[in-house]
Amino acid sequence: MWGFTEDRHRIPGADPKGPQGPPESSAGTEPATTRKGGRRHAAVLAVALLLAASAGPAGATDPWYADLGGHWAEDEVRVLWEEGVTDGYRFVDATGTERSYFLPDQFIQRAQFAVLVVKVLGLAPVGGAPFFPDVPPGYRAGGDLDAFGWIQAGAAAGIFHGDPDGRFRPDDVTRRDEAVAMLIGALDLQWYADSLSPERIAALLAPYVDAGEIRPDLRDEMAAAIDLAIVVGYGDGHLRPARPLTRAEAATLLYKSALIRVHADPPTFSPDGDGLDETARFRAEALLNRNQAGWHVQVLRPDGTSVREWSGERLPQAWDWDGRDQQGVPLPAGTYLVRGTLLSRQGAVFRSATKPLTVIYHRLEAGVSPPVVPPGGAIRVRALTEGPALSVTVTDPWEGTRPLEGRGDGVWEASWSLPGDIVEGAYTLHVRALYPRAERSVQLTLQVTDPLWIRGEAIPNPASAGQRVTVVAITPQAAEGITLQAPDGTRATLVAIEPGRWETEWTVPDDTAPGVLQLELTARRGEDRATTVVPLLVDGHVLDQVRFHLSH
Repeated sequence: MWGFTEDRHRIPGADPKGPQGPPESSAGTEPATTRKGGRRHAAVLAVALLLAASAGPAGATDPWYADLGGHWAEDEVRVLWEEGVTDGYRFVDATGTERSYFLPDQFIQRAQFAVLVVKVLGLAPVGGAPFFPDVPPGYRAGGDLDAFGWIQAGAAAGIFHGDPDGRFRPDDVTRRDEAVAMLIGALDLQWYADSLSPERIAALLAPYVDAGEIRPDLRDEMAAAIDLAIVVGYGDGHLRPARPLTRAEAATLLYKSALIRVHADPPTFSPDGDGLDETARFRAEALLNRNQAGWHVQVLRPDGTSVREWSGERLPQAWDWDGRDQQGVPLPAGTYLVRGTLLSRQGAVFRSATKPLTVIYHRLEAGVSPPVVPPGGAIRVRALTEGPALSVTVTDPWEGTRPLEGRGDGVWEASWSLPGDIVEGAYTLHVRALYPRAERSVQLTLQVTDPLWIRGEAIPNPASAGQRVTVVAITPQAAEGITLQAPDGTRATLVAIEPGRWETEWTVPDDTAPGVLQLELTARRGEDRATTVVPLLVDGHVLDQVRFHLSH
């Protein structure tokens, strides 16, 4: 949230482009802008302003600021001051005493805010060729602050970006939308702002009546800050993006958002066993280097339920997470939130900005139907994907690679007919799913064969009761087995003599009367069945023929 007190203590008549002197003081010892108030001493103020030209450069070694006693931002600024982050102004008063002032209610220059951001991040100044034409080497901001190296460091880190014309406008006051944009960069959330669709940005900004005042090139960053609850606006439905930020508000914004920062790299990872982006590396940074008493980092569901936690006394620099919950169970795919908490030795609790972390899985399943098909027959390949698949293709041995059409919800299909002159046999189809940073493949087996059929005969035919006959079956080569069902209830399995030829021996029962017997042959191939009936003529008994020959 903004969390700001709305300019309650802004010095009347102050130059909005930058502070020019200390607040009025009482008797030259205590600032006038305290909760108790104080009398104005114009003569003392005039002397102080006349001596301002002798003020030395303020830096991280500032004495504590004389104008923050009782100010609403005193505690926040004090934490930043203790860590050597803030820069104030030094003035010599009428008594010749040099004092340090923060000027909390003056508007903060863009250069001053940039330096504050970079120091909070712990970056070191950078030299070299200027990133911005209006921030030359040696540039100094208000308070005689040597700002060039710090602004260079922020630009080199990708935190600061110039206007469309390349300028940084360091002397301008900092608008609130500009401060949010710098903060999004500082919190390593620019990728998230860039990922928001125009529709999502419009939806996030729609509740605010003054969203049209946001700089057009900063709408992405403002929407991201709203989406992640870094900014929630004011209770009256306004964001006030164009209003300048005071120095106290700027310090409070960083105090609330950047004292502890937790980054997940990469912010989208896939612990699915392919060796690519299997873990997310957490990096933690905290400003309370001297006053840490404990830390706590959580991975949360969108509803705020914790699924994984780490804690300790001193914040580690980095550790890895494999996508499992506190009980070691892999989490389902989805977007989670990362939040860090820092405890100070004084008992204060600081929470980081919430960051999104996405767990995805790259999975592919596929099948072909029917699994057995004749030459020229039609087949359909169907694939199911999990994760953000960009495309799915299938490659066959005859026509090459073809795309599968997405049907929604991870379903992909393609249908086509095989060439009519394919030689029977088993063929491999390669199904491949392409993801933004990975791919998956599955191999399918397709059996190409003629439709299952069977022809049969009995040798000899006719035959006599009691005579042994050979039952022969002819089938496609892909047939897997043949069975014989005889009229007397006998069942027999035929033996493959050669591909497509099957035989077995069967004896006509002795008591078979002359006539025609039906011998049933069944061929099987997978789930397919083909049946034929072989008529066998029985013309008597085999012994009758023996008696005839003996008597003859």
